[in-house]
Amino acid sequence: QTQNTQLILKHLIFMKRFACFAAVAGMAALLVSCNNVSSMLGGAKYPADQTESYAKAVEILKEKIDTTKFKIFAMRFQEGEELSNDLSSISLDMVNADNYAFRQAYYLDGRVGQMNDYSTSVNEIDYAKIKGISLSAIDPAAIGRQIEEAKQLLPEGHTFQSVSVYEISEVLPRSTGLMNRGRDIGAQEADFKICFTEDGKETETSGGQVTHLYYEAKILVNADGTITPEEE
Repeated sequence: QTQNTQLILKHLIFMKRFACFAAVAGMAALLVSCNNVSSMLGGAKYPADQTESYAKAVEILKEKIDTTKFKIFAMRFQEGEELSNDLSSISLDMVNADNYAFRQAYYLDGRVGQMNDYSTSVNEIDYAKIKGISLSAIDPAAIGRQIEEAKQLLPEGHTFQSVSVYEISEVLPRSTGLMNRGRDIGAQEADFKICFTEDGKETETSGGQVTHLYYEAKILVNADGTITPEEE
């Protein structure tokens, strides 16, 4: 079954071309300016594939957010630079009792981003109806396990580089009732994206310009905590 899953994953992934251009002679500058594949180079303070990093992120959120005043309906644990595998921030979508919805980023270095209005013409935002994502219910160990399982599914000849995002969201009602058919309103969904490179084919050089190549796969987290690669 594992072999079949690997084959499925190999065919479902899509390759993004992460292009940072520099003359070959300026390779050192390229590595610095792009923070390219820093998981290879080391230096990630909060590795985005480790349980401890998510535990730290949740701890920070608990310190800074009064969940008696706000309900969280979506959250994204995000790496900083592409391919850095350094968990840098958590972006939260929240709503208060006055139905004011906003998005705000919380950084693992303690900084807090500005509040930005959250506007949508698709979802219905109603504080009274939204259950909210409980910070205490987030299981960092489960997140770490899911990421590790996803890494084991990578095709042979490919190397894991980073988790670009891990997202948890509540299924909100659509503004149009007909769009709610078959949707589990109030349920929580989770997914994440892993980035990886093909061994020996991490870069392409053309006309003195270097393009860094990687694959990205979206992994769905099932209700029972198991994972499934998303079908394109």
